Amino acid sequence: MPDDVSEATIKAQAYSYIMLCLLQRLERREPGLINDLMDGIKADYEASKTHARNGPPVSLIFEEAISFLARAKQGAES
Repeated sequence: MPDDVSEATIKAQAYSYIMLCLLQRLERREPGLINDLMDGIKADYEASKTHARNGPPVSLIFEEAISFLARAKQGAES
């Protein structure tokens, strides 16, 4: 393992890769699934903005989830 990459980072990237593959396969079997997930996450994100205690970490999580789904959708379409 490279010295500049932690074990936690490697595991997170591996899990991310597996989730990406699973979402792409599911999208091919059930077209529109990723859009439905993205719509739900965007709605939750907007709703979360009304809660004062949901600061930057929460918004960054939602933004990463939306970005992740966009990558999955792009991969499923190719």
